[in-house]
Amino acid sequence: MIVTILSFVFILTLVVLRIAGGRPGRVTLLEYQRGVLYRRGLPVREVGTGRHLTFIGIEKIMMVDVRPVQVSFESQAVALRDGLTALYSFAGSARIQDARKAVYSAANYNHVPAFVMLCCARLVLNGCSASQLKTKEAVTEQIVNCAKPRLAAAGFELLSFRINDLSIGHRATQ
Repeated sequence: MIVTILSFVFILTLVVLRIAGGRPGRVTLLEYQRGVLYRRGLPVREVGTGRHLTFIGIEKIMMVDVRPVQVSFESQAVALRDGLTALYSFAGSARIQDARKAVYSAANYNHVPAFVMLCCARLVLNGCSASQLKTKEAVTEQIVNCAKPRLAAAGFELLSFRINDLSIGHRATQ
């Protein structure tokens, strides 16, 4: 009787695994990780910390690290609207808010905050004249206002941004 029940359970388990198309596996996400569960190549849902049962060959969890990404650029130069050159340095940080958007934003999602902050800094500074760069606070606010929606569209939240150094150089030669 017990042998019959055990053999039936074993055969039933094999049938279920065959129908599911893979063998079970476990993925553990730590407290600073989030993930997107894919089944047969399509995103199913976002998953949080803890252990998750997946079927190998059928499901995959793409993990992202939600700890803040630090960005720092030193000694950058950009041409201003009036032909002078601005030399600047800045630092900032951003954190993932939406794991799915972050996974889709780039092949390496950790590069997105650096790219967005650098592009916004260059865009804002390139549109300013030397007389408008007297206060770093106003320029910083413009860059933050430019970067926040772009980072949000990629699934990130801007945590901090500051201009460390901002000076006016000489007139650019042609």
